[in-house]
Amino acid sequence: MRAYYYDNSTADQRELHDSGHAVTIEQLCSMRVEYMKLEGTPEENLKQINKLCVERGYQNRDEIAISPTLLENYEAKLKIFFAEHIHEDEEIRFVLEGRGFFDVRDKADRWVRILVEQGDLLVVPAGIYHRFSLDTSNYIRAMRLFKEDPKWTPINRPEADTNKYHIDYQRSMTEFC
Repeated sequence: MRAYYYDNSTADQRELHDSGHAVTIEQLCSMRVEYMKLEGTPEENLKQINKLCVERGYQNRDEIAISPTLLENYEAKLKIFFAEHIHEDEEIRFVLEGRGFFDVRDKADRWVRILVEQGDLLVVPAGIYHRFSLDTSNYIRAMRLFKEDPKWTPINRPEADTNKYHIDYQRSMTEFC
C-alpha cells in the first residue's frame, strides 16, 4: 500500500497521479480508513478475514475480477467506479491479485490516492467520498465483504451531500484516531 495526494491532472485515471506528497497510515486513520497487509498463506489470510467478518458482523463475500476481457462493458464500468460517491455501508476489499487505486477525500476535500495490491486489505468507512480505478495493468481480483446480501449501491456527489451516512461520517472524522 502506498498513499499520497492525487495530483489532479486530467491524464488517464489509471496513471499514478502522484503529487509527491505522501500520506501516512496515521493520516488515513484520521479519515477512518483502515489498512492491513495480509502476508500469510492463502489459508492463513482466509483465517484472518474470517475473524474480521465475525468481529464486524459480516456474513457474505464474493470475488470480483476486473479487466477488459473479464468485465462486460469494461470502459463504462470503470467510469461508474471512478465517479465520486459514498456508500451507506463500509466497504471492505482484500486484493487477491493485481493492483488498483482507491481515492478518498480528506478533511480538506482533497483526493488521497491509495495504491492497493496483492495482500492489501482496505476498509473504507460508510459516508466517505471515494472512487476506484485500476492501474495501467488493467487487472485486479479482489474479495468483497458484505454485512448482508452482496450489493454495491453508490450514491453520487452532490446527491450524497445531504445523506445521513455522509453527515455522520463528517461529524466522526476527528473522533476516530
